Amino acid sequence: MAVSSIASGMKSKEFHDLSELALNSNGQSWGNLGYWTDGEDSYSNACRALAVQLGATAELNQDSILFDAGFGCGDQLCLWLEHYQVSDVCGINLSESQTQHAKSLLSKNGHSEKPNAIFVGSANDGEMWPEVIGTRKISHMIALDCAYHFPNRVNFFDLTISHLKTGSKLALTDFMLADQAQSKLAYRLLLSLMFRLSRIPKSNIVDQTTYKAELEAIGFHNIQIRDISQPVIDGFAHWVRSQTAMRLPFFARVKYRTTAAFLNWAYNRSILRYAVIVAEK
Repeated sequence: MAVSSIASGMKSKEFHDLSELALNSNGQSWGNLGYWTDGEDSYSNACRALAVQLGATAELNQDSILFDAGFGCGDQLCLWLEHYQVSDVCGINLSESQTQHAKSLLSKNGHSEKPNAIFVGSANDGEMWPEVIGTRKISHMIALDCAYHFPNRVNFFDLTISHLKTGSKLALTDFMLADQAQSKLAYRLLLSLMFRLSRIPKSNIVDQTTYKAELEAIGFHNIQIRDISQPVIDGFAHWVRSQTAMRLPFFARVKYRTTAAFLNWAYNRSILRYAVIVAEK
């Protein structure tokens, strides 16, 4: 759903592409749902704020060595390096166009050695992980507004714990089902349709109890889940509704407005929730 979701790619070669560039300002290229505080009307600022929420929850600092499993167009990589001054970063991303943009952005921002540390590929492709990680001792696995798109999120959790050293952290933002959604057949059918259109595996969207149990079964502990639905889901939907003069191609306008309408429906009916999660190995 991360803005490159519902109705996305109707005429595009890539499902995850550079369409979010049109929503950004000042040359930025963020692509998530954003964390919307009162009065915020800048998509770029809201997206950066969501990344800051995740970075703060993960307690990133100058000693952190992180693997970003879905770095988008690279703005968040620069945030980890510059705002949190992490020691090192590597990453993997499914989109070739976004990865090329991220490589250029890293070089442009003075991180000339980092483009070789990010790769095109799936976060579920365990055979790629040794190449991505190299000799690094990863302290943090980060997945900002993307894990629900992974082919199998539980498999991603399993790969993560097998590559993290003891005491390391997994930190991500993700969708969850609200408890009330479980018993309503009509809601479940509509959710299944929207997930299919959004390329979100149905098995990735579970309630908080199940989500925590999946992490615990793999071996994570000290799991913290914080609901940030209102500033994310409601905030993004409100912002899109306010953009009555979006200067975007027709299919892009349809994509964002359909996403916003669906999220607004799911949030107001207590069907979907959005959270920031951190767990320790």
